[in-house]
Amino acid sequence: MKAIVVTDQAAGTAGMTLVERPEPQAAINDVVVQVHASGFVPTELAWPSTWTDRRGRDRTPSIPGHELAGVVTALGYGTTGLSVGQRVFGLTDWTRDGTLAEYAAIEARNLAPLPGDVDFTVGASLPISGLTAWQGLFEHGRLQAGQSVLRHRHRTRRRPSEGARLRRAGVRRPRQRRPRRRRRSPSGVRCHRRRHRGAVRRPDSSRRNTGVRRRADRGAARRRPGGRLRCRVRSRPTE
Repeated sequence: MKAIVVTDQAAGTAGMTLVERPEPQAAINDVVVQVHASGFVPTELAWPSTWTDRRGRDRTPSIPGHELAGVVTALGYGTTGLSVGQRVFGLTDWTRDGTLAEYAAIEARNLAPLPGDVDFTVGASLPISGLTAWQGLFEHGRLQAGQSVLRHRHRTRRRPSEGARLRRAGVRRPRQRRPRRRRRSPSGVRCHRRRHRGAVRRPDSSRRNTGVRRRADRGAARRRPGGRLRCRVRSRPTE
């Protein structure tokens, strides 16, 4: 079978490679599942169980991934509650090979029947998220039968603007030409050269001994106190 394996923890996701591996065999109380969809999160590569077994021994090359949905193809000795050809979804053991493969061997107790109207992709996304929600509501929240739950979001996302929606859809609008606005200096005069808008002079400098213009950031927060434009200017016409 084809499977994705990792051998070097320092390499991260870049070290994941597709290789040929032998199909797993069903042990006692195990089930072999043909994987139709699986789930993987990059943080798995930082978990010790991805690289070592329960005794702390190295088990690389290992197959990552823990969530899956698929069809049962084989049953181990003593396995009950499931049958060959049944649609299932579930969660693999942390210290065993995972679900980024065509087949996976899992304990039968870690699987549940997948309804026919639920897609394999949806089924593979449920185990960890569903267990987290269950623990939050019933174990930590101590929710009881008959109680009500208020669900709210901790923050509200801003709705995208019309321009952002059009850009995502690939629609380009003609660029509108805005009227040119000239920046005025503190002395009441304005510069008519666009390239001189950010030029300022230190209060202690003079035109005679300074031959190089000092450029400042265009933001007002970075202008030096008392600085002024160093360019030829024209006074505003009087009415």
